[in-house]
Amino acid sequence: LRHSCCAGIGSPELRIARPRLPSRTAAMQIVSPARFLDGVVFAVFLMFVSGFGLMLFGEFHKMCVITQAKQLGTFALVMDKIFPFPSKKFAFNLTHILLFAILIALMSMAHHPAQEIIQKETEKEIKEKKAKKEAKSD
Repeated sequence: LRHSCCAGIGSPELRIARPRLPSRTAAMQIVSPARFLDGVVFAVFLMFVSGFGLMLFGEFHKMCVITQAKQLGTFALVMDKIFPFPSKKFAFNLTHILLFAILIALMSMAHHPAQEIIQKETEKEIKEKKAKKEAKSD
């Protein structure tokens, strides 16, 4: 005979459901070690794009403010007032490159409404083609 306090222990009807703890494989799905190299390659590529973009803007600034300042007139003055650099030389360092790379990454993750419009147009064309095929087959 069993005691009344432990009568239901072991029976499936009275078993208490314990919360399942996440296994180690579930945590590995969040961060995939196999994709680490992809992230490093993307980060290096993004740093080069960022540095190249800043260098191009620096050349544009030099052209507007120094090289062709007399020909551009008011635009050269506005450019110099918007971006006031010492001795009119555009200078950037690694911090600027990193911040610009982060900005590029954030902007490229944004969802553009044109993507939805293109998808709707494509789906509409596919439906029209299917309707034409069905009409021809009948």
